[in-house]
Amino acid sequence: MTQRCDRPAGLRHALAIVFINRYAVLVVNFLSTMVLARLIAPAETGLFSVAASVVLLAQAIRDFGVGEFLIQEKDLTPHKIRTAFGLTLVLAWTLGTVIFLSRGWIASIYGTPALADLIAVVCCSFFVAPFSSTVLALLNREMAFGILLRVSLASNIMNAAVSIILAYRGWGAMALTCGMLAMNVTTALVASLSARSWDHFVPSLREWRALASFGTYISGANIINQLSGRLPDLIIGRLLGYQALGLYNRGNGIVVIFHEMVLSGVQTVAFPAFASAHRSGENVRQPYLRAVTLVTGAALPVLAVISIVAEPLVWCLLGRNWVGSAPLIPPLALSYGLTLFAPMVSLYLSATGWVRMIPRIAMGLQISLLGIIAVTANFSIMWVAIGNIGYGLLNLLINAHYLGKATGIRLPELLRAACKSVGVTFLCAVPAFLVVNLPALAGQNVLMLAAGVATGGAAWCIAVFLLQHPIVKELFLLIHEVRRTTHPVT
Repeated sequence: MTQRCDRPAGLRHALAIVFINRYAVLVVNFLSTMVLARLIAPAETGLFSVAASVVLLAQAIRDFGVGEFLIQEKDLTPHKIRTAFGLTLVLAWTLGTVIFLSRGWIASIYGTPALADLIAVVCCSFFVAPFSSTVLALLNREMAFGILLRVSLASNIMNAAVSIILAYRGWGAMALTCGMLAMNVTTALVASLSARSWDHFVPSLREWRALASFGTYISGANIINQLSGRLPDLIIGRLLGYQALGLYNRGNGIVVIFHEMVLSGVQTVAFPAFASAHRSGENVRQPYLRAVTLVTGAALPVLAVISIVAEPLVWCLLGRNWVGSAPLIPPLALSYGLTLFAPMVSLYLSATGWVRMIPRIAMGLQISLLGIIAVTANFSIMWVAIGNIGYGLLNLLINAHYLGKATGIRLPELLRAACKSVGVTFLCAVPAFLVVNLPALAGQNVLMLAAGVATGGAAWCIAVFLLQHPIVKELFLLIHEVRRTTHPVT
């Protein structure tokens, strides 16, 4: 009985630390985005996106599911940890070298010689990444989120500082590239200094079979996910140009910031929590359905409100050069919203040992996305954004199908779990929409944004109480844990 009582409290404490981390990083990213949007043109941002995408496509191969293996492995020995480091070292350095040598050929495909220099700088990240990946995985396994907060915050501050300084000096896309490299170097340095022991930095391949049997499935899914995440940038950049790609990524980036503000914090805690419960032989079916209720209750209203205030939000956050990204936000937000009805399925399956399903999910999703992007990019960037709605629906259906096969949780149960959240979202969106479209606020972007956000926020507070949404109880408990974490009793 004691264990059952302690677990939720421990998870809320961990969740409190994670949310402190996420909101701190959110503030850093918000401020840096506001500054960089005024220093770097959309076309330069699009050029950086292509360079980053080329390199990050290989990241899934580099990781090879090592992080997930270290978190979920029941019998984790020192040899397995050293093998994880050794395998990551070999893969990362090999891939970094191959991509560096191929940079000229890649640049020639896009007819942009400057792309080769950007790729060369980003490639350096491969040579430092192994010194952070295993440490971060072990810290996640131990749910040491306080240390992870320091690592994440330090790396994001370094990224922002380097990018802004170099952008101010007129470095353009290279400023973002150097910022990305600085972030990875800082992550490796702070993570290495935070390691519980330095023994695992002695590389080994002794237990490679154990990692390969697990990593093959995870890596396959990660490769497919990275392809879907990065190939759209390469396709859009090639067919519609760097300007359109820059606007698309900024619009998508705004949605992602708010989407991840809720979901990434939950995911950071959920995976090791699911894995820990699975190792203890506990049933995680009900916790998953509760997670659906809480995630949708927090994230769906946020996505609805940013869709309503998209134009003044972009104008205030990024400046007039980026207003073209505002119309892309509502369809992109709807796409992300649809995926929230079956969130964290791959994490759940990975944590509970159903890894064979993960590549199938990834394959189905990414073939769908790439097909949609390849067709819609022949028309306009707006059509690409609209096409994402179809992808969001397919994402929900495919994830729900495989979740049902693994756990028996079917789509109707997921929809019932999110039912109150949909009601809360509607009650938030209607008053926010009416206020933003008042004739008296027309053309006054700052007032429109403030009025829309304030109205939506107030409506959410009222709606969760009226509908008796479970998030109310969790929110009060989370606030208590945040206070206890930031003001510990001595």
